[in-house]
Amino acid sequence: MSARKGCANNRRVAGPTAGRSAARRAGRKRTLLEGKRLFFFPDSQLEVPLARFASRELGMHLVEVGTPYLHRQHLAPELALLPPDVRLSEGQDVERQLDRCRAARPDLVVCGLGLANPLEAEGLTTKWSIELVFSPIHGYEQAGDLAALFARPLDRRLRLAA
Repeated sequence: MSARKGCANNRRVAGPTAGRSAARRAGRKRTLLEGKRLFFFPDSQLEVPLARFASRELGMHLVEVGTPYLHRQHLAPELALLPPDVRLSEGQDVERQLDRCRAARPDLVVCGLGLANPLEAEGLTTKWSIELVFSPIHGYEQAGDLAALFARPLDRRLRLAA
């Protein structure tokens, strides 16, 4: 064990370079995602940290970040890293959220399976939130994989239009 409590000698500790590494891993997909408008419907309670990643690492503009429950004390570090103008919504007022989403016409909508097909039929591009829950996207090493999950539906839309 090292002098630092609980750290084995061969274990790396995340530091400032880890964030730069995440940005590098996401870099190739960032070109497709940067400047795109993103809307999160509440589904998994991962929306706030995912929105932070999309905004800071991918350069996406957050239209709305909905979450089923918002514990401001627990999420304070994540909330502090969101853009000041982002709309946060808590709970499941789906009709109002749908109205705001339709009015905003974002480039990408992260939502549950029940909303995805109707929104796609209206011409919106969607990403199933369940994929973000069950994909191994935790940690700096998977930043590129997470960026690819956001990019895939936009890339699909571009291919279908061609």
